Amino acid sequence: MLFVGAIANADGCVFCCSQSCAGIPTPTPAIENGRQVFSMRTGQFVIVVEGAPGLSTQRVGTSLEPGADDRPDLQIESSRPMGNGSVAVCDTGPISSGGGGIPGINPPSFQPGNSAIADTLSDFACRFQQFPPSSPCTFTDASGDPRVIKPGTTAQFCDFMAKTEVFPPGDSLLTVRLRDIAGNTGPAVQVVIRVASPTPTKTPTPR
Repeated sequence: MLFVGAIANADGCVFCCSQSCAGIPTPTPAIENGRQVFSMRTGQFVIVVEGAPGLSTQRVGTSLEPGADDRPDLQIESSRPMGNGSVAVCDTGPISSGGGGIPGINPPSFQPGNSAIADTLSDFACRFQQFPPSSPCTFTDASGDPRVIKPGTTAQFCDFMAKTEVFPPGDSLLTVRLRDIAGNTGPAVQVVIRVASPTPTKTPTPR
């Protein structure tokens, strides 16, 4: 479970776990160079973004579709391509039906007027679902009762990652920010996703 929080001058955090974690976030991640680092066995898990109003006091925008500026309210990007890095926008179907991954943006950038960046943000955001805090996609303890991860959250977005959008082995820098209903964007939150390299399969020695 990966949790990222950000919105119009609000604080943010990040959590992650494998699909088998049943919605419970991983323990506190390591900190390197001021960023949280999540070490994952595989590149496929659940990404959760939570936000709350900041200094603007405006509600968190919840649109996952491009707005007037061709960008969604949830703006998330990875420094490295995910899956096959397809540049097609919102190609979320299975590989057999032409489904693809998400391009990387390196160095991270939300540069206005850049159509390639706008398309990548839309491609990533459309893979999420929006959940109200009263019925979140997460729970945080053994009770099994749904709860948001960060107290005070007013909007939650969850991406139950498909095989077409897996993170590659090694380190990927994930950068996220949210926008409120007045168009104000919050500070960017960054975390490192560290995916272990696959263990080579040993070939039996003939006798």
